[in-house]
Parts: sequence; structure tokens; C-alpha cells
Amino acid sequence: MLNTLSSAALLGAVAVSANPLAYGPLNGWGGNPLNTWGSGASSTVSSYGAGQTPFTFPLSNGFPNVSDATLRGIEVTAQGTLPNGPPVTHLNTTSITIFELIAFNEIFEVAFFSSLINNITSNYDGYGIGSSVLKDYVLKALDAVLAQEELHHLGANGILANGGQDKIQPCEYVFPTASFDDAIALARTFTDLVLGTLQDAQAGLNGDGDGEFIPLLGAVQGQEGEQNGFYRELMNLIPSAAPFLTRSAAPFAFSALNQNFVVNGTCPGPANALLFKSLPIFGVLNVDTPNITLADQTLTFSVKTSSSFGDVAGWSVTYINQQNVPVTKPITNIKLAGGVATFDAFFPAETLLMNALTISAVTHGASSFASVSDVATATLFGPGLIEIN
Repeated sequence: MLNTLSSAALLGAVAVSANPLAYGPLNGWGGNPLNTWGSGASSTVSSYGAGQTPFTFPLSNGFPNVSDATLRGIEVTAQGTLPNGPPVTHLNTTSITIFELIAFNEIFEVAFFSSLINNITSNYDGYGIGSSVLKDYVLKALDAVLAQEELHHLGANGILANGGQDKIQPCEYVFPTASFDDAIALARTFTDLVLGTLQDAQAGLNGDGDGEFIPLLGAVQGQEGEQNGFYRELMNLIPSAAPFLTRSAAPFAFSALNQNFVVNGTCPGPANALLFKSLPIFGVLNVDTPNITLADQTLTFSVKTSSSFGDVAGWSVTYINQQNVPVTKPITNIKLAGGVATFDAFFPAETLLMNALTISAVTHGASSFASVSDVATATLFGPGLIEIN
């Protein structure tokens, strides 16, 4: 059963692929039983997708620059429209970052699902769906998801523009998977992270005095949850992962995007420049233990670092799962070699029923944290994303 994704494993998947993941205006993503999703090769930005031709915009319909007729076509496929209420013409500082990050993530998702649909319809190796009935069903669902993500991006950029801000422009992207099963497993994981980050965004809007946007983000959050039930069913999992989904924070989402998918240095425009100044990109955290299940166990992690043994010994691993207080465990069994630190930390998965997404992070300066935002503030490396059931 596919239950987590690790960058190191994903890089391997890319290496054995005959590069079916990049083509014309639409370029690609895809089930090996992988098990953790961390990050790749350098301290903050990985060498993922080496040899891939990056995905670039615009799409064949002109997106992200669309005419009224094209927008209407997107809305028909999405089975609904952009909100048509009166525009809000002000945004406070935190709210600007929130909608920049939403737009940044949503256009990545547009790239991903465009590529996945192209991989399936082009019958690339690893993306075949044997039953024609099932293939038609999957493509109908993914076409709707793609259009809905296009509207999410256009909506977030529209809010920025109405507030007198620049719009987020597309970057270039690579997608480190080589099969349909990989793609669905990865979609499940990044959607779990989005669901957690939207919780953070709603709290941020409330604290910044822009609470009128909270119902809108609640609507987006519900739609993303419906998507994830579909991905989970394709993976032979029950549609709903847990009673209360895992909370995240903006720096974890931004780091994951840049560590795994965004080609470094390809994000143009002042809005992207402001976003990169507003949010950190953490160091890469690899979760090296395969096949993690719901059992109390010791996990192995690795990071690239020039830190001394004494410095590494002062780090901890902190786990964020569901709506519970973060759990911090000391690291043990430290090994330093070739600029890489490998170490272990206990993971009380069964005792705490840590199903669904767990965000792991290497933290410093405290032995416990009261909130997810406190964890993000103290994070050195992360996120390492672990999925169980």
C-alpha cells in the first residue's frame, strides 16, 4: 500500500524513467510502494528532476492569461464559477503573504494535474489504466480538478490585484514520479499538506483583520478534501483519513514546494520576490525509514549539514499530527560522514494513533512546543512528510 513519499525514493524513480514527464505545453508526474516524502539533495533546494525538461506555462488554453471565453470554458469544466460578490479592495500585510502562497501553490497544482492528464492520455509507460471505463472516469475527475485548481489560482490572484498587489506568476516545475500510482500517492500527500496549510491561513486572516475571506478559504478547503477522498479511494484507502486533519504552517508548505518541484531561480515578478522574502525555505529533511506503519518505532533521518557533532546533538525531531500538541523527541545514534548527518528519533505512532499525515521537522532550542507555528519558528530542516493509512 502506498503510504508515504520520500524525496530520495522519488529521485530514484526519476532516474529510471525514460523522461516521459515533459512534453510541449504540458509536462508531467506519477505507484511504487514508497513511504516518506522529505526532500532532495542540497541544504534547501534539491536536485530533483535532473535531466527532466521543466514544465512551463502557458497552457494550450492560454492559462494563466485567459480571455472571457476561455474562463467560461474553465468554469463549465469545473462545474462552477469564480465567486461574483463585490471585490474587497484592501489587504493587510499577513493576508498578502497568505494569498501569494495560495496562488503560488495553486499554479503548481495546475502544472501537476495538466502533466498527469497528459501522461495518461498519451499512454506513457507507467500511466496506463487497463479498464477503459475506469480510465474515462479518472480523466473526467482529473479534468474537473484541473479546472477547479485553475479557478483557485485565478481567484487568489484576483484578490491580490483587487488589493493593489502584483499577481503571482508561474515558475518552472519538475515532477519526480514515474507512474500513475506514484502521482496519485503524491497528490494525496501534497493535498494533505494544503489542507493543513489552509487551516493556518484562516487563522492568519482572522488575526490580521481580514476575516471576511475565511468562508472563501473554508469553501476551498472543503473542495480539496473532496479531492483527497478520491485519491485515497484510488489507493484502496477509506476516503476520510482521520477525524481531525493535521494542522500545518505556511513555511512547511513553501519549503516542500521549493525543495521538490519548483526549479530554482525560475519564479519571475515582484509578487514572487516578495513571497520569497516573506517565507523561509528550510533545509532538506529525508525520512530514510521505509514502510512506516502504525507502530511505535525508531525512525532514521538524514540531512546535509556542516554542523559539528555537538551542534547536531542539540537538535530534536518534532512530529505534528492531526490537531494534537506537537511531540518532540531527542535524536540518537548520530553519524556524521561526507557532509551528511544521519540520526534516529522515536516515533510513537501506535500510542498516539498517528494516522494520516504527520509532519516531521528537525528543531532546536526547546524540548516541547505548544503550537505548530512555534514548531515552524524553531525548525532547521523539514518538512518530512509521513503518511499512515
